[in-house]
Amino acid sequence: MAERPVVLLIGGTDSSGGAGLAADIRTVSSLGVHPAIAVTAVTVQTTGMVRHWDPMEPALVSEQIRAVCDDGPVHAVKTGMLASPEIALSLAETLEALLPDVPLICDPVLRAGSGDSLGTGGMVEAFCKALLPASFLCTPNIGEASALTGLTVCDRQSMEEAGRAIRVMGAGSVLVKGGHLEGNPDDVLVTADGAVWFRGERVTDEDIHGTGCTLASGIAALTASGFGIEEAVSSARVCLVRGMKRRWRRKGGLQLGHFPPQGPAPGGGDDTAFYLSPAFCSRCGGVLSGRTPEELHLECPSCGAVHYRNPLPAVTLLVHDGEKILLVRRARPPAKGMLCLPGGFMELGETATECGSRELFEETGLRGDPGRLVGIETDMTAYGGVVLAALEITSWTGDPVPGDDASEVLWADLDRVPGLAFDAHDRLVAELRRRLL
Repeated sequence: MAERPVVLLIGGTDSSGGAGLAADIRTVSSLGVHPAIAVTAVTVQTTGMVRHWDPMEPALVSEQIRAVCDDGPVHAVKTGMLASPEIALSLAETLEALLPDVPLICDPVLRAGSGDSLGTGGMVEAFCKALLPASFLCTPNIGEASALTGLTVCDRQSMEEAGRAIRVMGAGSVLVKGGHLEGNPDDVLVTADGAVWFRGERVTDEDIHGTGCTLASGIAALTASGFGIEEAVSSARVCLVRGMKRRWRRKGGLQLGHFPPQGPAPGGGDDTAFYLSPAFCSRCGGVLSGRTPEELHLECPSCGAVHYRNPLPAVTLLVHDGEKILLVRRARPPAKGMLCLPGGFMELGETATECGSRELFEETGLRGDPGRLVGIETDMTAYGGVVLAALEITSWTGDPVPGDDASEVLWADLDRVPGLAFDAHDRLVAELRRRLL
């Protein structure tokens, strides 16, 4: 079973579901990384306003982290809302004891995007003393950079100066975010090697809830997956912009669209089929159009890119003695209860003949020679496009017993085969009948 990177997300809840741990979890999950969490505070907030919040006891935060570590390795840590100096100081001790060599990405959340405070007095001093020196990366916006350094951060030059100052204070690297600047929302990454600028384009002039959390947790997920810091920052910014372009509105303001606006349409296909179309455009991140199997190629309405889908490779078996042919009754959708030829999808690294031998035994209990290729067919099914390698088998051992996807195995007269579940199977049987009879 494949391992999966794990990111420990430490921060506050958000009852609106848009920022804090809610945004962190969605972002990390969308990048194929597992989110583990430790809650520092419970907030009562809408998309546009924090009404109230209560901090956790520092010992309870530490116990959550210890439980995550007891459960297995952690590949990166991301902190957000810390709520109190006591939590910040306790957290630093816990991480030093349990995860001293794991990259720590600190988003110094001092206020919500609405301007509401998210920490008690002394938070800046505690953060700078305890967590900043342990951080692999610190990701302040210009307001947070000003609070941490005492500088007035208001342009590109002062953003670089603040980044260098925060590095002197102990951070390994600093990403100063320019989303609150006038003009383009450019960000600057300051490392030991110098400053790297990332150009941005403003998606909207309205505030979108959860952007800072999403960017920092995206960087943490990519860091956990082995990306270098510049590539992690660059790719996380792309993910953020995708979510901003899919923004949607609540009464309190705008929420990020981490995922498409809805899942499969009801009644839109076979919900047991394992083959799902891609959801996002690989060029711009837009939601792809095309919901039915007949729409083989999906188009992005945002940028116009066409996504060409390759058909799935499968094997179909024509097992016969010249007069009778072996059929199976499908035990599951699609076409549950209908008759078809034995066969199935090829697995990775498997040849057509290897697949044919495997499927013959798994579905019918028979063992036979690999057979010979007698044709190639294509079909559209609930799985999408399928290309079928037709193998003819005329020699086998054993008695037929249904298995795998088959509920019944039976012999049918070749000249009286009923309509089969898939059009391609009908065509293959018709060709075999013309050839033999």
